[in-house]
Amino acid sequence: MEPVYNSTNSVVLIFATASLIATGIGMALAVMIARAITTPIEEMRRQTQKVARGDYSGHVRVYSEDELGDFARNINDLAVRVEDSQETIDSERRRLNMVLTHMSDGVLGTDRRGNITLINEMAQEALNLSEEEALNKSILDILDIRKKTTIRDLIEDQSDMLLDFSTPEREQIWNASFSLIQKETGFIYGIVCVLHDVTEQQRIDRERREFVSNVSHELRTPLTSVRSYIEALSEGIDDAQTEAHFFNVAQKETDRMIRMINDLLNLSRMDSGRVKLNLELVNLNELFNYILNRFDMILDGNDEQKPQKNYTIKREFTAKDLWVELDTDRFIQVIDNIMNNAIKYSPDGGVITCRMLESNNQVILSISDQGLGIPRKDLNHVFDRFFRVDKARSRAQGGTGLGLAISKEVIEMHQGKIWADSIEGKGSTFYISLPYQDYSQGDEWDEF
Repeated sequence: MEPVYNSTNSVVLIFATASLIATGIGMALAVMIARAITTPIEEMRRQTQKVARGDYSGHVRVYSEDELGDFARNINDLAVRVEDSQETIDSERRRLNMVLTHMSDGVLGTDRRGNITLINEMAQEALNLSEEEALNKSILDILDIRKKTTIRDLIEDQSDMLLDFSTPEREQIWNASFSLIQKETGFIYGIVCVLHDVTEQQRIDRERREFVSNVSHELRTPLTSVRSYIEALSEGIDDAQTEAHFFNVAQKETDRMIRMINDLLNLSRMDSGRVKLNLELVNLNELFNYILNRFDMILDGNDEQKPQKNYTIKREFTAKDLWVELDTDRFIQVIDNIMNNAIKYSPDGGVITCRMLESNNQVILSISDQGLGIPRKDLNHVFDRFFRVDKARSRAQGGTGLGLAISKEVIEMHQGKIWADSIEGKGSTFYISLPYQDYSQGDEWDEF
């Protein structure tokens, strides 16, 4: 039996050895197969983590043409598409930021609760706030409209609002337009407010209304007078002297309306740019003196032509001849307007001082009177159309309130400036500045 046991032991040993070898080979094959599967998966995991962090560099290696290989290729394609999409989003964001930064309108964006999440530079300037002061604050408080409306009202009705941010130093009116930020499903997650500066538009509308009102009033007054006198004349007047007086008043009121209409037509032509200047090189010393001489001659005329008050014109001119390109007729009109005002508001026997000098390539003319002066608050408005410091007195003296407005337009057409200075109770001074270039003798003939 011993040989049988020996054979059995040998067989058992062989089987045991074979089993161990088979187990080792199996484990080695299992490890190799596991690595073949897990290595691509680990690479795909690392790549997806990089993509999640915003790093789109690198790609997953494709080890086979099976399902794992397809999965790796899909991840590579996905990384490329995500990178392209992210670049597109970044580009659009930069473009949007540039648009918001350089917009002439203010823009504010909120979340669904109405708290500011976005504000551009123009809105910061309009509201006098920094970005840090505005973010996460309610749009109702930022625009100071909490007493007028609520967030729910803005969501339900996006009507425009006029917001007045004016200060004592500057007028500022903005139009606020609201719109909703919502998904295609209708879910609302914010509000956009666009602030548009309508200060100039409001000013123009206000001036237009005032202009129409002033024109209506200025024309209605003389028309009413003319109608009253004509009705009285039509009923018959026995006194020839009274009848002549009525005709005289009607004629004066008619002339006043004609002057006003002519002035309005001149202003309209200037506003539309239809007025052309007939420029010529003029010796301003002689022209200014010629205009003043005409007013001296009125004083020296007969009793019918003399004004109701006496005055003296004092001249203070530079000795140097100043040659300036001017439209002579329109410049005479400007000086006539200023001189007539100076005479009107000067006391009887007052002195009107006229000066002319050269300074920094500019010719400066000034006309000063000794009248009542202009209040400081009215100085900035004396060149406005139909503006009068003393409305009752000006209307009684036949003024239309358009002379200084026309003068300003004419001087600005000559590339000059006109302004006024005054001390109430002591008089006013009107200044005219015109561009001047000094021509030495012979310069005008260099081209011949």
